[in-house]
Amino acid sequence: MMFFPPIVPGAGVVRAHVTGPAPQAVDRLLAQLDRDLSGRRAVAVMYFASSVYDPADVAPVISAHFPEAVVIGCSTAGEFTDLHNGTGGISAVALPDGLITQAVAVLGELAGDAGDGTAVAVRSLEDALQVQLRHLDPAHHLGFVLIDGLHGSEEQVNEMLGNAAPLLDFVGGSAGDDFAFQGTWTAVGHEVSYHGAALMVCRTAVPFRVVKSCSFTPTGRLLRITRADAASRTVLEIDGRPAAEAYADALGVSADALDAAWTEYPVGLIIDGQPWVRSPQAVTPDGGLRFYAEIMPGMEVEVMQAGDLIAETTAALRRTRAELGGRPGGAVLFNCCLRRKEIDAKNLSADFVAALGGVPSAGFHTYGESWLGHVNQTLTGVVFGPPGEA
Repeated sequence: MMFFPPIVPGAGVVRAHVTGPAPQAVDRLLAQLDRDLSGRRAVAVMYFASSVYDPADVAPVISAHFPEAVVIGCSTAGEFTDLHNGTGGISAVALPDGLITQAVAVLGELAGDAGDGTAVAVRSLEDALQVQLRHLDPAHHLGFVLIDGLHGSEEQVNEMLGNAAPLLDFVGGSAGDDFAFQGTWTAVGHEVSYHGAALMVCRTAVPFRVVKSCSFTPTGRLLRITRADAASRTVLEIDGRPAAEAYADALGVSADALDAAWTEYPVGLIIDGQPWVRSPQAVTPDGGLRFYAEIMPGMEVEVMQAGDLIAETTAALRRTRAELGGRPGGAVLFNCCLRRKEIDAKNLSADFVAALGGVPSAGFHTYGESWLGHVNQTLTGVVFGPPGEA
């Protein structure tokens, strides 16, 4: 756990990106951040590292370099800034004193019961802040969450955070490992966990907005989940029929062709007219469907249809910029790895960077996105207003 007191205002988001072997890459990353901080102090630093890096070569070095900052990070399925998008590197963002005035972070261990581990982490945050999270002013406080991406703990973590702080935004993503699906990690300071969640709460010095971009529209085809195993994220029956068979019929394809169609036609839980996407992962041997996010029995979901990822991302960030007066101080963004696959397949990497609109920002391609729950095929993030306009 790390905690530091308020400090004086400074500048906007500072971001960096590097590739190459450690330790040289880490040294260059730190040099870039130092250069652009220009002597200002970072209150918090977040970094996102490809699984080609050993966290022992990254976490302690970055943490030691910023002894007065709260430092959190995780492994990825790709890294990006508003200047670069790729894989095999490290992206980082420093939040200076002009954007936030206080930060607290803890590493929650989820290897036992994820709910219990999150509860312990929340109590540690509250002990450091000397106030319950639910009593923080949500206009001036913000949470970030980086969660292990392989053990299916995201729903429990987000549910516990929602219960502890129902009005506070916790935004983030699930750590990746470049599609190896072998092991992901999260870190706070020099501590690293392969089944944990890095939780950070910031007191902001400027207005901010949460951004959510999802380039899917409802098709009107409703599916009622009649049998499911929520723990394994597996839907067994849809409308009383084997799930894969019913879903294939809804998409107008054969069951054998499902895996080629479902990234274009995932399902969405529609809340207040907005889709919260759950993406299929695999057909199970008994004809069920395993998803990347939890679907509960009794849910009614709708088949979604893919639209223009770049256009929707551009529009979402423009709307958010407009809400902040058109002059944001920077952003931290979390983009689904399935969106990254689409970006790669359609050669849209440069367009994705351009869609960020020149807002100084950094982020990573995730194994799932967090905001008000756990979703897929979505971009979530936080856009900060300009320094000096709290």
